[in-house]
Amino acid sequence: MPLDQPPTNRLGERPLALARSSREIFQRRLGDVVRLCAAHSPAAVAAFEREVGEAHDELLSTHSDDDFGQASELTASRLTLMGHDDLELDIRMRSVGSRLREAGGRALSRCQARYLTLFGWSASNEGDEPLGPEVICLGLWALCREAARSLEEALALLDRIEERLRQQLPLIYREIDDFLASQGVEAASAARVQQRADAGMAVVPSLRQTASSGQISSSTLQDFVRQQAAGEPIMAPSRFSVDGSSPASNPTLDAAAMVMLNHLLARLSALEARTPSVESTAKVAAGAAGLRSRDLDLPAGRPEAITIDTLALIFEAMFESNELPDAIRAALGSLQIPVLKVALVDPELLASDAHPARLLLNGLGHAALGLPRSAPSGHPLCERLCRLAATARAALAQQPVDLGVPLADLAALIGERERTIRLAAEPYIQIVRTHEGRRYATQLATTWLRTSLARTRSAEVASFLERFWVRVMIAAGAGDGPQGERWQQHGRTADDLIWSVLPKQGPDERKRLAGMASSLLKRIADGLDEIGITAAERRPFLDRLFELQTAALRNQPAAAPAAAAAPRELPAARSDDRLIGDTGNAPQVLESEGRQVHYLGGAASDRTVQAAAAADWRVGEWLRFRLPDATPLCGLCCWQDPAGATVLLSNPDWSYAVATHRSFLGRQIATGEAQIASRVGLFDVAAERALRRLSGG
Repeated sequence: MPLDQPPTNRLGERPLALARSSREIFQRRLGDVVRLCAAHSPAAVAAFEREVGEAHDELLSTHSDDDFGQASELTASRLTLMGHDDLELDIRMRSVGSRLREAGGRALSRCQARYLTLFGWSASNEGDEPLGPEVICLGLWALCREAARSLEEALALLDRIEERLRQQLPLIYREIDDFLASQGVEAASAARVQQRADAGMAVVPSLRQTASSGQISSSTLQDFVRQQAAGEPIMAPSRFSVDGSSPASNPTLDAAAMVMLNHLLARLSALEARTPSVESTAKVAAGAAGLRSRDLDLPAGRPEAITIDTLALIFEAMFESNELPDAIRAALGSLQIPVLKVALVDPELLASDAHPARLLLNGLGHAALGLPRSAPSGHPLCERLCRLAATARAALAQQPVDLGVPLADLAALIGERERTIRLAAEPYIQIVRTHEGRRYATQLATTWLRTSLARTRSAEVASFLERFWVRVMIAAGAGDGPQGERWQQHGRTADDLIWSVLPKQGPDERKRLAGMASSLLKRIADGLDEIGITAAERRPFLDRLFELQTAALRNQPAAAPAAAAAPRELPAARSDDRLIGDTGNAPQVLESEGRQVHYLGGAASDRTVQAAAAADWRVGEWLRFRLPDATPLCGLCCWQDPAGATVLLSNPDWSYAVATHRSFLGRQIATGEAQIASRVGLFDVAAERALRRLSGG
């Protein structure tokens, strides 16, 4: 089935589009991993990707809640007439699939749970997932057919690929999971329709995952305020209208309480009417954050007073955030009294982190991630968020309160912004890919140079290899890899060069040298042309090479050239260090077509910190971190090398991108210098900060 065709017309267009995008991520990331192990056979990698895509689409189009075992039938249909070797390979392949499923773990389960929601499936068998390991194994079958000439080669190839796949599969599944979550596709276990959803209230995708301690912190803060005021316990959650009317089903609210609540709401409405608009300065908004129960002449310790003081502390903590621009503070300040009115009649706002008003505040904070502190009110994102806050303020004043529209608009804004940032980061990602490829090629060439120098007796040839030919090998390795034709050809040229200057003991060796001399010179010239070595630069060595080969034909040592310096030692370690420093992990600025990437490098051997502190962050998450000069930044993780540990972060308000090893960020996360900012809700962290202040922490 062609990859650009929908699996079936029985499914809706949007689910198909999302499944197609998920499949493309799946194919591309798996292909990147496999390509490293089968670089010598691009056709085999293409066959692998094609088979994965077709198997995904076939399982998708033939899914039935009552028909399990489709993956097994699909495998059988594609693996007919197996020979003895194929049977042995099939046994190994099943074992690989089992281990890949273990490696996928919870991330795989979440992807499948989102597929269940996306297509309305009630169930799915473990072996029938369109994104499951069985699909990968079908791709591996296609790969082995193309790339392996024998059973032994196929098994060796599987061993190499399995190790890398087990390392990268969780990252690949998390990327797909994040993509589906960003599109509003919930996991099946969390896709239960709630009463609030029935009322039309949308939920910002991914905001439920932020600050898991938020509910505890806000409730604890409320209790702490009550204890300080020696107040009455907060009554059990009861819902009233924002105008103070009580449902007929709740007779416990006595007349005096109703009068007091109505009077309080009226005073708050009067204050709200005098509050400047969202477009006003943050100084006015910050003043509103100081509204306390004493300003409203409320008796200390009353539940209403405790609610007002608790929210005042939370809003004050929001305004102390160093990351928020003034325009966003003003937008939040304009919402304080409307949110307070909701909290007075709906205690769930402080008790539940899933309350729509809290999701709204957390969503505004999420949408503002990465904005510079100095961003003016005319910044395009600030303008959009201020308009959205005005819409939310109007919705909070309606009866009944319905935040469905502003929450949906907020979700769309967040998704659109982050997709735009990731798309704009593609040229920077390509810069890093090129650099990483060259760094890998440099490591290969360094190993090759060390081996070649150990076989070289001529100081002149050794100098030529170190100065020029290693650069030819780097270019070949960066282009096609160590299995490519250029690498193999240039390696043979170097071998012939080393041999050509050794003394020739017999007529056969002399005849061979005489026959290869002219072709060797041409091959050397071709390699030097590839790296742009001028005729003037190469002439001294080529002239000396003629003398060395003439002496070799006569079985004599070559005379030292006139005015030649004493041959210097070429320690392999020093050569390696210099080569790696040229294009390695050292901090540097990568540039291409006017774009810059600040490549911070990192200790690739720091596996402990990498695994412990940074294993869970994903592409599509915002990170706050510091550059080596302590400059604080907040960027979106736009890419992670599936074959290594390099990540790229971007922000539209930067003039560059940042790439670094995961361990660099992992160390900062472990020490508290860095933070996965998109997992921390603005409301929730403000409640925690206020609680720490009150408790003296």
